[in-house]
Amino acid sequence: MEMREQTAAVKKELLRAGFDNNNLSVTRGKGTASWWIHVNLDIVRSSNCTCGVPDMYGRRETCQPCKDKWMRIKTTINNISLKASERDNDEYQNITIQLGFKEATT
Repeated sequence: MEMREQTAAVKKELLRAGFDNNNLSVTRGKGTASWWIHVNLDIVRSSNCTCGVPDMYGRRETCQPCKDKWMRIKTTINNISLKASERDNDEYQNITIQLGFKEATT
């Protein structure tokens, strides 16, 4: 499978798994890093989240439900990405997953 086909297959499978297209980006590296697949996703915090208030640098203490959600989503994305790109665990380092939180709109 070509690199462009792998990127398209990963995005298609993530969308099929229920991830929101507006919050999801699947790209590949450029130049010598063209074999890398980059998955970026914004996770929406729940409206009753108990995470701390952001400090002056935008960092905050994350509550346990958000940590659990983050880990569950990262594992799911990793499994789907490996399967869709037809890569094995030896090539895992070529898939990067960047997850960020955004505030819930009520």
